[in-house]
Amino acid sequence: MRFVVIRHGQSANNLLESQTGASIGRHHDPELTDLGHTQAALLAQAVAAGVLPWQLTHIHTSLMTRAVQTAAPLADAVDLPLLGHLDAYETAGVFIDGEDGMPRTHPGATADALQAVSSRLVLPAGAGPNGWYVKPYEHDHQARAERARILIEGLREQHQATDVVALLTHGAFFQHLFRSFLGITAMTGWVTKHNTAISLFADEPLTDLTTMTARAIDWMPHLSEDLVST
Repeated sequence: MRFVVIRHGQSANNLLESQTGASIGRHHDPELTDLGHTQAALLAQAVAAGVLPWQLTHIHTSLMTRAVQTAAPLADAVDLPLLGHLDAYETAGVFIDGEDGMPRTHPGATADALQAVSSRLVLPAGAGPNGWYVKPYEHDHQARAERARILIEGLREQHQATDVVALLTHGAFFQHLFRSFLGITAMTGWVTKHNTAISLFADEPLTDLTTMTARAIDWMPHLSEDLVST
């Protein structure tokens, strides 16, 4: 299989942190900024124009609003359904900051709100009129790593070996996806993943064993330098 892993465009929280250096005043489910929408549109145009080495067969997305907003123009550009995924969310999940300083989970966007972003969105069972996030606050790194492993394993079971699967996800969760794809059990560093950056992973028989290769990491052929953000 081949995987095209894409981070969402710049969100309001990304902009807040870049301006203040902190997350005070963050939104539990921020939308894209104007720059984020521009990044998403340019990503879609580039993919439709053939920038990828492979042609997408499926698109999966996190159900956080910023990911769906990024995925929507891509799905339109390549004329594919947009498959919502319950396990592709950012680390920690959807949460608000309590008055006592402790995080409180939030159910996330409603089905109606998400499908208003894209009529192509196919919601999974569990995404309903009151939201989709029902898990506790995800504070454990091991739980995040296990979720990444399960997500990749599930995509492999769902798709054919010849499929090219795009996954719209998040910067911190990408760290766990990266390690899971490449079989890295422990890593002290951080892999840079800019807004709408593309990472390519492919199963390739480089030896007598099946080997997964990272073809590109944090690749942004669709963005000029002035449109790059973190």
